[in-house]
Amino acid sequence: MYKVTAFALPISAGGIINMVGSFIAMMMVALLGKEQLAAGTLAVSTFLTIMTVTGTMFYAVGILISHHRGQDKTHLEIGYIVKNGFCLAMLLAFPSALGLWFIDRLLLFLGQDPHLVALTRDYFHFAALNTFSLFLGAVIAQFYVGIGKPRFSMMIALISLPLTILASYGLVLGHLGLPLLGLSGITCASFIVQSLMILVILIVIFLDKNMKSYQLFNKLFLPNWEICKAIFTLGMPIGIQFGGELVAMTVATYLMGYFGVTALAASQIVGQYYMFMFVLIIGLTQALSILISEAYGKEDTILIKEYLHASMVLLISCCLFCSIIFLKFPKELIQFYMSTKTVDIRLESLSIIFFAISTFLLFVDGTRHLLSGALRGLHDSRGPMRIGILAMWFVSLPTSYLLGFIFKGGPIGLRVGFLSGFIFAVILLLIRIRKKLHLIRKI
Repeated sequence: MYKVTAFALPISAGGIINMVGSFIAMMMVALLGKEQLAAGTLAVSTFLTIMTVTGTMFYAVGILISHHRGQDKTHLEIGYIVKNGFCLAMLLAFPSALGLWFIDRLLLFLGQDPHLVALTRDYFHFAALNTFSLFLGAVIAQFYVGIGKPRFSMMIALISLPLTILASYGLVLGHLGLPLLGLSGITCASFIVQSLMILVILIVIFLDKNMKSYQLFNKLFLPNWEICKAIFTLGMPIGIQFGGELVAMTVATYLMGYFGVTALAASQIVGQYYMFMFVLIIGLTQALSILISEAYGKEDTILIKEYLHASMVLLISCCLFCSIIFLKFPKELIQFYMSTKTVDIRLESLSIIFFAISTFLLFVDGTRHLLSGALRGLHDSRGPMRIGILAMWFVSLPTSYLLGFIFKGGPIGLRVGFLSGFIFAVILLLIRIRKKLHLIRKI
């Protein structure tokens, strides 16, 4: 329990710190009006989808490194994984950036409000420029997590936070003599700060004597395609799973858009708080994958089970805390986010209902992610991918559409319907992880 907590806490803390920056920036956008906030819902969900499809692939770097540590492999071998991770990052950044640059055309094709889409265009352009730094940062973060030093990413997040807030304040609202960019100021600020931090991190790694044994910068490097293949083979299903699920959630957001600006704005408010809390679970899931991968390298099934049980206890504790906040203080959360004493009554009432639905959603979705993370630690990333895609696309979305449109449940029906796929996925993942552990014991 202590080991899981000690490992997961810095990862979660780093994620929360990054979320704070995004959260505050989106609050600044909310000051510019409901239309900017609604456009932010479309932009953020779309951006996260594209980044997730490619960015989460680099989880494989940390998983492979921890597995090597469990097998007592050398620092040089670990260094090869990292360098090939850098190569993949650059290769994947190009198509991701290209997709983001022209993604506004897809939104128009999908029937979104042309005025809202116009507000997102520059947001996506700055986001496209930022993909290279984001992917390099993902590989570096997984390197430090894999070698058992998750606090490094937390420290980088702490340093980045005030810079991000300051840059967002100037660019989103047009203060400090900077141009008023509105929604696009978020990704412009992120591009500036992220590029600066990557440069600083690479210099720190180069000068750190403890990093010399990994030989990350010792000589001209040519990609080892076997290692690249290993990262890609393990990481691709992770990216497809996360991406496919997020695409489904993005489609659900687009469906929410058919119910108007108020529904989108309420979804954005609750979604921001939900993601803020869910970062804790993502950190726990990532830590579980790393620790189980190391135990898997030692073929210690008892330790694997102990890690999983400890993670479930931590998940339940986190969900209870979040549920109390969502159910007890919804109006305060809404008013804090909108930064105004006068809130649209329809927006407030819909947001309160969304908060209530999210309390149950958080636990079910958290359990789903933990089980998926445990399977990834056992180097089974294809199973969770298939289950995740099946659950989201063939259970959640059809049920959401039925409840929201056919049975006239509206935006509330959409939210409730989406829960069905998460429950379905948890059942299938439980069955799969039992079988996987049984096979390891036989080996």
